[in-house]
Amino acid sequence: MVRRARPAEVAETLGLPAGEPNCLVRRRRLLASGIPVRLNASWFPLDIAGGTVLEEEAPVIVGGVKTALAELGYPQVTAREHITPSRLPTDAEALALEISPERTVMEIMHVGRTAEGKAVEVTITVAPAHYLVAEYEFPLA
Repeated sequence: MVRRARPAEVAETLGLPAGEPNCLVRRRRLLASGIPVRLNASWFPLDIAGGTVLEEEAPVIVGGVKTALAELGYPQVTAREHITPSRLPTDAEALALEISPERTVMEIMHVGRTAEGKAVEVTITVAPAHYLVAEYEFPLA
Protein backbone atom coordinates (compact mmCIF):
# COMPACT_ATOMS: atom_id res chain seq x y z
CA MET A 1 0.00 0.00 0.00
CA VAL A 2 1.13 3.51 -0.70
CA ARG A 3 0.55 6.71 1.22
CA ARG A 4 0.23 9.55 -1.22
CA ALA A 5 -1.69 12.51 -2.50
CA ARG A 6 -4.65 11.62 -4.67
CA PRO A 7 -5.98 12.96 -7.91
CA ALA A 8 -7.92 16.20 -7.36
CA GLU A 9 -11.34 14.59 -8.03
CA VAL A 10 -10.70 11.88 -5.43
CA ALA A 11 -9.40 14.45 -2.93
CA GLU A 12 -12.51 16.56 -3.39
CA THR A 13 -14.80 13.54 -2.99
CA LEU A 14 -13.05 12.44 0.22
CA GLY A 15 -13.07 16.01 1.55
CA LEU A 16 -9.27 16.16 1.86
CA PRO A 17 -6.79 18.76 0.58
CA ALA A 18 -5.35 17.92 -2.83
CA GLY A 19 -1.61 17.55 -3.30
CA GLU A 20 -0.86 16.23 0.19
CA PRO A 21 0.10 12.65 1.19
CA ASN A 22 -3.01 12.18 3.32
CA CYS A 23 -4.55 9.03 1.90
CA LEU A 24 -3.88 5.38 1.37
CA VAL A 25 -4.28 3.73 -2.02
CA ARG A 26 -4.62 -0.01 -2.64
CA ARG A 27 -3.95 -0.93 -6.26
CA ARG A 28 -4.93 -4.26 -7.77
CA ARG A 29 -4.55 -5.83 -11.21
CA LEU A 30 -7.14 -8.58 -11.53
CA LEU A 31 -6.63 -11.55 -13.83
CA ALA A 32 -9.04 -14.13 -15.25
CA SER A 33 -7.30 -17.25 -16.57
CA GLY A 34 -4.06 -15.26 -16.61
CA ILE A 35 -5.54 -12.42 -18.67
CA PRO A 36 -5.66 -8.92 -17.12
CA VAL A 37 -9.31 -7.87 -16.99
CA ARG A 38 -9.47 -5.04 -14.46
CA LEU A 39 -7.40 -2.43 -12.67
CA ASN A 40 -8.62 -1.19 -9.29
CA ALA A 41 -7.34 1.71 -7.22
CA SER A 42 -9.11 2.18 -3.87
CA TRP A 43 -8.46 5.41 -1.98
CA PHE A 44 -9.06 5.86 1.78
CA PRO A 45 -8.42 8.82 4.10
CA LEU A 46 -5.13 8.13 5.88
CA ASP A 47 -6.56 9.18 9.26
CA ILE A 48 -8.98 6.24 8.93
CA ALA A 49 -6.85 3.65 7.11
CA GLY A 50 -3.30 4.29 8.33
CA GLY A 51 -1.86 1.45 10.43
CA THR A 52 -4.85 -0.83 9.80
CA VAL A 53 -5.51 -3.98 7.79
CA LEU A 54 -6.16 -1.70 4.82
CA GLU A 55 -2.45 -0.84 4.79
CA GLU A 56 -1.25 -4.45 4.81
CA GLU A 57 0.37 -5.81 1.63
CA ALA A 58 -1.88 -8.88 1.47
CA PRO A 59 -3.70 -8.99 -1.88
CA VAL A 60 -7.01 -9.91 -0.24
CA ILE A 61 -8.64 -8.58 2.92
CA VAL A 62 -10.89 -11.14 4.60
CA GLY A 63 -14.41 -9.79 4.14
CA GLY A 64 -13.18 -7.05 1.80
CA VAL A 65 -12.58 -3.36 2.32
CA LYS A 66 -16.18 -2.63 3.28
CA THR A 67 -15.97 -5.10 6.18
CA ALA A 68 -12.60 -3.65 7.21
CA LEU A 69 -14.00 -0.11 7.21
CA ALA A 70 -17.07 -1.22 9.18
CA GLU A 71 -14.83 -2.86 11.79
CA LEU A 72 -12.93 0.43 12.05
CA GLY A 73 -16.20 2.24 12.83
CA TYR A 74 -16.98 3.49 9.31
CA PRO A 75 -19.72 1.24 7.90
CA GLN A 76 -20.83 2.25 4.42
CA VAL A 77 -24.57 2.59 3.95
CA THR A 78 -24.75 4.22 0.53
CA ALA A 79 -22.71 4.06 -2.63
CA ARG A 80 -22.68 6.07 -5.83
CA GLU A 81 -21.06 5.00 -9.07
CA HIS A 82 -20.12 7.24 -11.97
CA ILE A 83 -19.59 5.22 -15.14
CA THR A 84 -17.61 6.45 -18.13
CA PRO A 85 -18.61 3.84 -20.70
CA SER A 86 -15.92 4.39 -23.29
CA ARG A 87 -12.59 6.20 -23.31
CA LEU A 88 -9.09 5.51 -24.52
CA PRO A 89 -6.72 4.06 -21.92
CA THR A 90 -3.66 5.87 -20.66
CA ASP A 91 -0.37 4.35 -21.76
CA ALA A 92 0.07 2.79 -18.30
CA GLU A 93 -3.45 1.31 -18.36
CA ALA A 94 -2.98 -0.17 -21.84
CA LEU A 95 0.30 -1.74 -20.73
CA ALA A 96 -1.16 -3.16 -17.48
CA LEU A 97 -4.26 -4.49 -19.24
CA GLU A 98 -2.18 -5.81 -22.15
CA ILE A 99 -4.38 -4.10 -24.74
CA SER A 100 -3.60 -1.81 -27.65
CA PRO A 101 -3.88 1.94 -26.95
CA GLU A 102 -6.72 2.13 -29.49
CA ARG A 103 -8.91 -0.33 -27.53
CA THR A 104 -11.47 1.48 -25.36
CA VAL A 105 -11.86 1.03 -21.62
CA MET A 106 -14.73 1.57 -19.21
CA GLU A 107 -14.11 3.50 -15.99
CA ILE A 108 -16.25 3.16 -12.87
CA MET A 109 -15.78 5.55 -9.96
CA HIS A 110 -17.40 4.05 -6.84
CA VAL A 111 -17.88 6.23 -3.73
CA GLY A 112 -18.89 4.64 -0.42
CA ARG A 113 -20.40 6.83 2.31
CA THR A 114 -21.30 6.39 5.98
CA ALA A 115 -24.75 7.16 7.43
CA GLU A 116 -23.43 10.66 8.19
CA GLY A 117 -22.61 11.17 4.51
CA LYS A 118 -18.82 10.98 4.98
CA ALA A 119 -17.03 9.50 1.95
CA VAL A 120 -14.64 6.81 3.25
CA GLU A 121 -13.80 4.95 0.03
CA VAL A 122 -13.28 5.92 -3.58
CA THR A 123 -12.53 3.01 -5.90
CA ILE A 124 -11.71 3.60 -9.54
CA THR A 125 -12.01 0.54 -11.76
CA VAL A 126 -10.71 0.48 -15.33
CA ALA A 127 -11.42 -2.47 -17.61
CA PRO A 128 -11.43 -3.14 -21.33
CA ALA A 129 -14.90 -2.04 -22.43
CA HIS A 130 -15.56 -5.31 -24.25
CA TYR A 131 -15.26 -7.23 -20.94
CA LEU A 132 -17.98 -5.36 -19.05
CA VAL A 133 -21.74 -5.30 -19.18
CA ALA A 134 -23.81 -2.93 -17.02
CA GLU A 135 -27.16 -4.26 -15.86
CA TYR A 136 -29.51 -2.56 -13.41
CA GLU A 137 -32.76 -3.42 -11.70
CA PHE A 138 -34.72 -0.92 -9.63
CA PRO A 139 -38.28 -0.31 -8.49
CA LEU A 140 -40.41 2.06 -10.56
CA ALA A 141 -43.02 2.77 -7.92
